Amino acid sequence: MKLGGIAVAVALAAAGVAQAAVYTDSQNELFDNSFAHLDIASVNVTHDATSITFEIVTRGDVSAPTWGKYALAINTPGGVNDAGNGWGRPMNWNGQGIDFWVGSWADDGGDNFGGELRQMDGLGGNTLLAATYAGPGISGSSLVTQVITLDRALLGLTGNDTFTFDVMTTGGGGGDAGVDHLSRSDMSMTNWGDTSTSGQFLSYTIPSPSSLALVGVAGLIIGRRRR
Repeated sequence: MKLGGIAVAVALAAAGVAQAAVYTDSQNELFDNSFAHLDIASVNVTHDATSITFEIVTRGDVSAPTWGKYALAINTPGGVNDAGNGWGRPMNWNGQGIDFWVGSWADDGGDNFGGELRQMDGLGGNTLLAATYAGPGISGSSLVTQVITLDRALLGLTGNDTFTFDVMTTGGGGGDAGVDHLSRSDMSMTNWGDTSTSGQFLSYTIPSPSSLALVGVAGLIIGRRRR
């Protein structure tokens, strides 16, 4: 089933997946466990010759509430290791740094979704590299996840590379921190207005693409997938 046009693109990319990994997270460790759509259950990472896909699975349906933000912090080899993030959210990387930020959203009960890929400059500033302002999505779907597909070339990950990352959920306010961090199995913040803190970033390794016929997805694609 197509959800916002993403399912077909993801299915094509899957035909040439060279590696996949599933990262699980503790559940019901939020400062408010009623935010089921912000409680990360797992993140599935896959790649092919040209793209990397992150499927963020939460305890609740991301399209059920009227708000929800889903973000990636990515640290690539030889990058700038910025202490900030692309949306200026109060998130502390716990001594680590990032080179790229993805901020995505599933708002208005799932009717409005999209995302931005931003490259950090090492000084807290950033440049918008790609964006998807997808508009209307699927309303009333059951157990829908947030899917983010990135162009490997934009991240500089075109060969044998290992990168580290964190995945966060956050609220609709510009001052909202990470309600849940994939890198932590405990509470990352105690209330709205706090600064959240990452644990140790997760790691993913990309071997050189195989000789299989691979289908890529350019730029940044944000969508939802029914579980």
